[in-house]
Amino acid sequence: MGFLIKVDGIVQGVGFRPFVYNLATSLNLNGYVKNSSQGVIIYIECSRSEKDLFIKLLKDNAPRSSSILSLDCEERYIDIRHNGFVIFDSEKNSGVTLIPADMAICNDCERELFEKNNRRYLYPFINCTNCGPRYSIIKTIPYDRPNTTMDIFKICDECLKEYQDLSDRRFHAQPNCCRDCGPDVYFDNYRGVDAIKKIAELIDYDEIVAFKGLGGYHIICDATNDNTINRLRKLKKRLSKPLAVMVKNPDILNKYSIRDIDIIKNMLLSPQSPIVIFEWNNHPLSKYINPLSEKIGLMAAYTPMHKILFHFLKTEFIVATSGNLKDEPITISEKDAEEKLKIFTNYFLHHNRPIHNRVDDSVVTIVDGNIYPIRRSRGYSPNPVILKKSSDISVFGAGAQLKNHLSMTKGRYAFISQFIGDLDNMETEIFYEETFNKLRDLFDIKISHVVHDIHPDYRSTIFAKKFAQENDIKVSSIQHHKAHMYACMAEHGLSDNLIGVIFDGTGLGEDGNIWGGEFFCKKGVIKRIYHLEYYVQPGGDASAKNPYRMLLGYLIQNGVEDNIIRMIADRFDANEEVDILKKVIDNKINSFLTSSMGRLFEAVGSLITGIKTNEFEAHSAIALESLGKMSSEHSYPFKIKDHKIEISEMLTEIIHDLMSSLSIQEISYRFHNTVAEIILECCKRISETEGVKDVVLSGGVFQNTMLLSLTLEKIRKAGLSPYIHREVPANDASISLGQVYSVILDNQVF
Repeated sequence: MGFLIKVDGIVQGVGFRPFVYNLATSLNLNGYVKNSSQGVIIYIECSRSEKDLFIKLLKDNAPRSSSILSLDCEERYIDIRHNGFVIFDSEKNSGVTLIPADMAICNDCERELFEKNNRRYLYPFINCTNCGPRYSIIKTIPYDRPNTTMDIFKICDECLKEYQDLSDRRFHAQPNCCRDCGPDVYFDNYRGVDAIKKIAELIDYDEIVAFKGLGGYHIICDATNDNTINRLRKLKKRLSKPLAVMVKNPDILNKYSIRDIDIIKNMLLSPQSPIVIFEWNNHPLSKYINPLSEKIGLMAAYTPMHKILFHFLKTEFIVATSGNLKDEPITISEKDAEEKLKIFTNYFLHHNRPIHNRVDDSVVTIVDGNIYPIRRSRGYSPNPVILKKSSDISVFGAGAQLKNHLSMTKGRYAFISQFIGDLDNMETEIFYEETFNKLRDLFDIKISHVVHDIHPDYRSTIFAKKFAQENDIKVSSIQHHKAHMYACMAEHGLSDNLIGVIFDGTGLGEDGNIWGGEFFCKKGVIKRIYHLEYYVQPGGDASAKNPYRMLLGYLIQNGVEDNIIRMIADRFDANEEVDILKKVIDNKINSFLTSSMGRLFEAVGSLITGIKTNEFEAHSAIALESLGKMSSEHSYPFKIKDHKIEISEMLTEIIHDLMSSLSIQEISYRFHNTVAEIILECCKRISETEGVKDVVLSGGVFQNTMLLSLTLEKIRKAGLSPYIHREVPANDASISLGQVYSVILDNQVF
């Protein structure tokens, strides 16, 4: 008898067909395997018990970078007219071909990299079907060498032999190469290993270097040297924002007492190899890596080039931060690197394998013992989010203004771009349009519907409207915080009967005010049930940049005694601004009403930490979170009245505790606990009145893991079911996914 098996998921470009071939051959099965636009198609002739064993081994031992999303098997006899098992040529028909993301170096390649008798000894571009560049080098599909940036390197006879050998792990590894036929690295007059060795010497001599990696340039220096770190901070004008660190080998962490170390190491050693943020007390790094807290963002040396660099370095830790100017995309070309990054260094390690799709490092942390994404890029993009069902329409979601990602759907897949960034400058706008065109063309997506934010001035909105008009495509919009809710729903296949708790810094509301502290209920339609009470945000965006202004604004509008307001203003050398702020608030000069929870966190953070100006987004809020240490279950008072959450008593009590010399660690914890109590109370009320128990949590404020953990614990104890992000970040990176899902769901395409 025969069985036709269809495997869908990330199963092309990851060594899946040779894996199937070797598995079937080991079991002495007749049949074939081939790629198709519907996934990998396998046919085997065998008994039912042999089929069951084959499928079990297929699932249990699939290549590390593959991802089986679905496996369908039907009994069917096909007259194949051959003996043994063969690999057929790929089909070329309509459908969706999934492209693998870039993968960290595998154990086999790392072993060969340091074998002195191996022909790829210390060769910085070693790779196989289990690792190496994918998305960063692909130009079009199908994923074949001529369609990648490796097309400029003619494969040598020895590499070609491996490429054509079914039993070799480099069978159909499109970037396969060696030092005789592949890319090379260079620095000044040095080439190859000598160039990397010279760069290592410079780092050991406390220099800062630029290093072209997999998806762009890194700025690199010794992560244990205080003087070098401070010099880099001054050059980057990055005085407080944490710097990413790369470790030679994650096993080094075994020497330290680190919570969740096994989970952390598994993430670091995964094919995605993201930056992992975790609490690391008594670390060996410079204290200036993160001046705000003991949280460290650590990644493994994930490319052979980085591995070779560490081979020659004295240090086991380096700073590896994105090579770009502030708010601009990561640099990928030699010309741009030497023009833009010269303010940081005179030393550039280049290589001549072009980067087609720039990809920043991804960032994750741990919540509930699982991955919680902070930035989604290398290793994850362009892997899709699988929607609940397939759709006949393809939707383009333009995303937000900040932390932009764009999304496109095809069938049941939502393809989410790599991290693009804030659309506040021309360079990032160009990158946005470049990514739009590349993603659309790569997956051959025929866009039939465009959806954007309701904010008319977002650059993403302007682009979306223009594209829709020029192509006569249907266009719609969705409110920012509803898009957040839909994004979390999309990840978990939710469609209705749920509560949405959406906390962030800003998003235009349907009433023309700025929202950001919202409780929704979706039962057929979405209703906004509760929200943080409105306050005037004095000076508009100036209060987001300078959280002390928002703090003083809260105090003025809550009628706090003038002498207390001025005493607090004195902390920021802003006493002369109090009267001006009162006039600005009374007359709403360059101001607007906001219900933003993000602004509240920043204001309280400013009060407790003394941070006057945010160096980066949510700076004071992040500093506030870093202080939080539980010593009691105390929380501050609040009221829920007329669907508004009143916080005046809470602010009064915080000031009282601060003036009473209660520890700032305890005040921070009490504030976080209070916000979690607000979430609990509002969700309980909605659950009781609406009869729903599912709760989705989204928005940038929920990147605060202290708040998130407290919230999860409380609402679970109340018998409610929380859902948080696992595939896309809770911040505005999730907006485009929510946008496309809202169109598909509300148009009832399912």
